[in-house]
Amino acid sequence: MTTQTIPQAPIKFTQARLNALPPADGKRYIVRDSDQPGLICVVHPAGTRHPDGRRTLQVYARAKGIAAPIRVNICEVGELPITALKGQPSVRSRAAEVLAKLREGINPNDELRQQQAEQRQQDVADKIAHITLGDAFDKYIATKALRKQTLDGYRRAIDRDLKGWKGKPLQDITGAMAVTRHAELTKQASANVAARAMAVLRATHHFATEFYGTDDNEQPFGRCPVDKINKIQRKWAQTKPRTGRLSVDELAPWLTAVRNLPAHQKRADGDWHRVAAYLELILLTGLRRREAAYLRWEDVDLRRGTFTVRETKNGADHTLPISNRVRALFKQRQQAAATLADLARAKPTERNIAAAELAETYVIGTAQIQRQLDAIAADTGLKIGPHDLRRTWASMADRAGVGSYGIKAALNHKTTGDVTGLHYAQIDIEDLRPIMQQVEDAILRHAKPRTDNVVALRQEVAHG
Repeated sequence: MTTQTIPQAPIKFTQARLNALPPADGKRYIVRDSDQPGLICVVHPAGTRHPDGRRTLQVYARAKGIAAPIRVNICEVGELPITALKGQPSVRSRAAEVLAKLREGINPNDELRQQQAEQRQQDVADKIAHITLGDAFDKYIATKALRKQTLDGYRRAIDRDLKGWKGKPLQDITGAMAVTRHAELTKQASANVAARAMAVLRATHHFATEFYGTDDNEQPFGRCPVDKINKIQRKWAQTKPRTGRLSVDELAPWLTAVRNLPAHQKRADGDWHRVAAYLELILLTGLRRREAAYLRWEDVDLRRGTFTVRETKNGADHTLPISNRVRALFKQRQQAAATLADLARAKPTERNIAAAELAETYVIGTAQIQRQLDAIAADTGLKIGPHDLRRTWASMADRAGVGSYGIKAALNHKTTGDVTGLHYAQIDIEDLRPIMQQVEDAILRHAKPRTDNVVALRQEVAHG
């Protein structure tokens, strides 16, 4: 809707005069205050919610060093008194504060946006701080398909053995508390009961870490308390630090072990099948772990050959082209979802229905992968996590000759502060298509198991 200035002289703003302003006829119009330059009242047309028209008080003025005038909302007419005693909030005191900032070259709208962003971050931190063991457990069982017998055992551990901790914030449960409770349960019940309780605590803590954690805060609840029990009871030695990525020579054994994960499970489509697809998907796309784990089918377009990740780290949706092997992984997951749907219809148990609904919503739908990572490490000696695979993708992209702006675009890294990347090196989805395929081809080429076990020796030519 356009705004016009009515042909009248400024008026001294009072509550009565502002209330008496006639509603706009089709277009908003502006009335200026005669006592405070920059203070205006915008009068809107009448509507259902405001039969007499809405009246908004604003400051409209230029800031030091900024060419275009800036419009800053103060309030609706009637929300604050026009004037008030010193120290009390009023329209004129708020307008004076805004005008003072403008004279200093400060845009109050930018300040407000920054405050809102900080408040959102604080709200997230506060939310995590109040997540209890019971909350995390409820979310865990809601997103994971468990057998009834397993679920019953988990519930006994939470409701009986860890009852006193259900309402405690997860981040307040320490390793010392876990060691003490483990010892108590061992004496009061049995070693098996104590082990089950700690296994449930560990599974819940790992799930909450994956579900709520980010790349900036990978341990929002601190280290898993059960780690302390492992060190005290088993005296585990310190492990060597991870290399952070797969080397070229490690690609073949690692990917072979990943693709062999389904052999560890008898079910036609269990967690091991999903995790195998999950890990290979990250390796071939460079996605962040939560982006890959919770990619929805509604965001996959096989016809156009694209998929879109929502709620990314930088807040912007991230669309990538579907390369050849990734398409095959998606089709495998589609077939698995169809199989689970058929099973749920044939045997509508709670477990089968939950598994089918999860597969119908998410391509992967799991972030619980520690058992599978342990199995891969046992097979290969390689301790590689999801973010190591993201770094592996970037390394292989650089090795394949992809430029830095292509790598940044594929990884959804911001180009803030980089004038060239922000304004000139714009890369769209079709620019990324050959890049993603080029990197995938390079990874799979190096990941192909070698079959040449014969070493060629140089032949010596005998001179007679």
